[in-house]
Amino acid sequence: MTPTLLVIGALFLFGGGVGVGVAVSRDRTADVVERQTELIGELQDGQRALVEASSKPLVIDAEVRASLARVPPACVEALGGSPLSPTCSLQYCWSMGVQDGQRPDCDAVEALVVEAQAQNGRSSSDMP
Repeated sequence: MTPTLLVIGALFLFGGGVGVGVAVSRDRTADVVERQTELIGELQDGQRALVEASSKPLVIDAEVRASLARVPPACVEALGGSPLSPTCSLQYCWSMGVQDGQRPDCDAVEALVVEAQAQNGRSSSDMP
């Protein structure tokens, strides 16, 4: 074989390989772009559903609303209270007396609150 035929054959094989590579990569790119477009559509559908769900009013049933109304402010951490504090216990004791129409004996808890506030340097007139 002559060197010219070898060079022409090599160029033909190289050109054919490049042509096949380009053809295959275009198909793959089209598939990837198509799938990506489908995924973007699914994400948009999910976002629309989320926006619709979040725009609906929150409905609290009567039982949950009643239990939330019974929690004294001194027991709610978001309001600066602590559910384990003596003040929470005292306010809960007082609220139980109001709800039940009876007056439970809250003297022991009240004494505990007065003692805790005296240790913190607060007077009994500052009691919530």
